[in-house]
Amino acid sequence: MEYKKSLFGRTVIDSSDSDEINQKIELEYYETRNLAEKNERKYGIEVIKKREMDEKFNIESKIVNNISNEETQIDRLLETLMLNKVTPISVDDVISDISVLG
Repeated sequence: MEYKKSLFGRTVIDSSDSDEINQKIELEYYETRNLAEKNERKYGIEVIKKREMDEKFNIESKIVNNISNEETQIDRLLETLMLNKVTPISVDDVISDISVLG
């Protein structure tokens, strides 16, 4: 399947967020779209975490495709993830919690 992604927003986790963090962590949030015509849930998300370690970059990412057919619903989800600085490792749990509450 072919997917298109577009940047929704960026944020940073640093020492202002937690005393335990001594380096800057960059987070990027993307909206994904399944380009297949007959898919009922064509919108999804991708979260990318970038951290510099010893002059090298450590990059983690999580893609969750086919969440909804409503772009506005995905935009609200991405806004929530970005405001709360959700990392790739927590995305599945947050989406699960939101869908249970939703």
